[in-house]
Amino acid sequence: FAPIPPRPECPICMLTLPEGEGVTYMACCGNTICKACECEMSRTIEETNKARTAKDPHSPCLMKVTCPLCRTIFPENDEAYLAQLRDRMERNDTDALCAMARLYSYGQLGVQKDENKAFELYSRAAELGHSSAQHQVALSYFLGEVVEKDKEKFWRYLVVSAKGGSVCSRFLLGAVESNKGNHFLAYKHWRISTAAGCGESLQSMKRKFDGGRLTKDEYDAARRDHQKARDEMHSNERDDYVASLGEM
Repeated sequence: FAPIPPRPECPICMLTLPEGEGVTYMACCGNTICKACECEMSRTIEETNKARTAKDPHSPCLMKVTCPLCRTIFPENDEAYLAQLRDRMERNDTDALCAMARLYSYGQLGVQKDENKAFELYSRAAELGHSSAQHQVALSYFLGEVVEKDKEKFWRYLVVSAKGGSVCSRFLLGAVESNKGNHFLAYKHWRISTAAGCGESLQSMKRKFDGGRLTKDEYDAARRDHQKARDEMHSNERDDYVASLGEM
């Protein structure tokens, strides 16, 4: 029941990286930045180019979109990006393995959907210690859609993933214990993931509080820790990015 290790920071804005879809993996150099910084960078380049074009429609000084960290020019097509990704995979970059696994899962960027290949890549990253990949492998053994259901492997990967820092796995451990009637163990798991900013864990603890299984002091402490974690990930730019998703 050790606390979840601190999440890495975005190397641009220096705020804690959110978990899930709010980040972008840079296949050129293997770094991960937040989506807000990526969008802000693209917006700045677009506005600069518009200003230069307004002064000179044939301006030779238009800026190209480059990685803000290694300054590599962004790939011009999907094939070029996939080539970068495969190069990182050959170096056993676990984030690259997970990025390619997601492409196989959803059939994106010209990659043909293949759940078996996605599972293979997640498993490879999991064996190399990637906690999010371990979570995905655990789910595969729980659902039994790609591999046969295996409760023992599900639990083993889930525990390893939670210990490695996966907030989702820590939340799920709490849910499993709650379903077993082990409310104290569920509370301990959810207390850890709530302190890492997991909203689902806080909602679960609220239900326990409403049901009389948590004291007001316990629930209030969880709310404070959750808010502190969310504050460490918050910025106006990230709010603007989230708002822009609703406009699409």
